[in-house]
Amino acid sequence: MNSVAATLLLHMTASVRFEGPLNVDLNDITMNLVPYPRMHFLLSSMSPLLPPPKERDVGRQALALQPRTLDQVFGEVFSRDHQLIRADPRNATYLACGLIARGPTATIADINRNVARLRPQLRMVHWNSEGFKLGICSTPPVGCPFGLLCLANNTAIASTFTTMKERFDKLYRRRFYTHHYEQYMDRSGFESAMELVADLTHQYQELNGATRAPAITRLRPRGLSFLP
Repeated sequence: MNSVAATLLLHMTASVRFEGPLNVDLNDITMNLVPYPRMHFLLSSMSPLLPPPKERDVGRQALALQPRTLDQVFGEVFSRDHQLIRADPRNATYLACGLIARGPTATIADINRNVARLRPQLRMVHWNSEGFKLGICSTPPVGCPFGLLCLANNTAIASTFTTMKERFDKLYRRRFYTHHYEQYMDRSGFESAMELVADLTHQYQELNGATRAPAITRLRPRGLSFLP
């Protein structure tokens, strides 16, 4: 688990540490992937998910990486199995998506081709149907010819918030562990925090079906017979 978290951070900061034809810094991530201030929770996925095992690491031989093409890597980061939380982004709506590719073989043409290939399979919110932020770092991950990180603002995160709230309600209903905090905060703080989580979940759920622009009735002036 520590290796996965460390690899995620290395991918995310690769453009800050190494050169590339299309660099992405941390400010670009927040500016392009967060459409609303409160909706700043991103799903992360990457491929390959694990580094190749070392020769002395006999117990991890089953995790050895099979040869991959760049097209396979792009398909994997959008799959449920490669998400770092329990979520299925393909069954939810993308508000924005960031892709950071690493390796000397990754080119802008390769990324654009794969984005064009995968976009019809993804549900994008109607007001940001072209919402992809792309980055390329020429230095590959250690032990791999190339790697890909996907950071997605996706409405699938709402299910995670719902699960958190349900678990909290079970504990708070019986006042489990609240005595650790009552000396420094009022009980109303727990309830207001859960109200904020419920409101945030509702906002994500509202956008889940916003894949088509709403129909707007055109106003027609009266008394102008020459209009069609």
